[in-house]
Amino acid sequence: MERAEYQKLYELEDSYWWFVGRRQLVTTLIQKWMPNGQVGPILDVGCGTGGNLEFLAHQGCETGIDLSPLALDYARRRRLPRLAQASGLALPYMNNTFGLVTAFDLLYHRWVTNDDTVVRECRRVLRPGGWLLVMDATLPGLWSHHDEVFYARQRYTLDEIRRMIERSGFTPHKLSYANTLLFPLVLAVRCLARWFPSLSETEMQPLPGWLNLMLTRVLDLEAVWLRRGTFPIGTSGVCLAQKPAHDIAQR
Repeated sequence: MERAEYQKLYELEDSYWWFVGRRQLVTTLIQKWMPNGQVGPILDVGCGTGGNLEFLAHQGCETGIDLSPLALDYARRRRLPRLAQASGLALPYMNNTFGLVTAFDLLYHRWVTNDDTVVRECRRVLRPGGWLLVMDATLPGLWSHHDEVFYARQRYTLDEIRRMIERSGFTPHKLSYANTLLFPLVLAVRCLARWFPSLSETEMQPLPGWLNLMLTRVLDLEAVWLRRGTFPIGTSGVCLAQKPAHDIAQR
């Protein structure tokens, strides 16, 4: 992304409905699958401007990497203590180090030249029995100018995400589409943007407080449902998977 987009992301990440809703979903999954918050050290791969990493600090000892020095410049403003410039294709950490690795809207990025390699690297640095949490953009038909601005390479189907996770030796425990209740709205905006390109600029823009709160509450409802069930369609896919307890990575 360009510096202007990082600046916008940094300013919106703490309060914008999209990011607040995603953090609520993460909280729900951690509470369900990792009782008592016993997560262990956390690595956020592709931490961006640090909003998610700052949130994850409440769950455990956190570390973040990003390939972009611009993103890390903004993340450092949050006074996060463990940041590094690195690629998910070659994580600079020892085997069997972390209890949880997260990757939010990372695998679809054009800098990720091989998403299987990234997932295998995540498995390597995870402790036996550790967890991988992936959220990424889905439904190729939703491709828009927004994806191009964020340097996207592709959008996935949920089955593609599942196969990628399983190829790397993980056991999926939760696999679902997400951002479902607002899917009709997103679909409408992106279809209309093909005829009226200026509509693309309405994504990731500050909203009136009441509207931002309403959209946040919608995603709160999704998080409650995803604790027990799944959704058949949505603009994102979420996968919580576990490294086998007997799997001790070696190089």
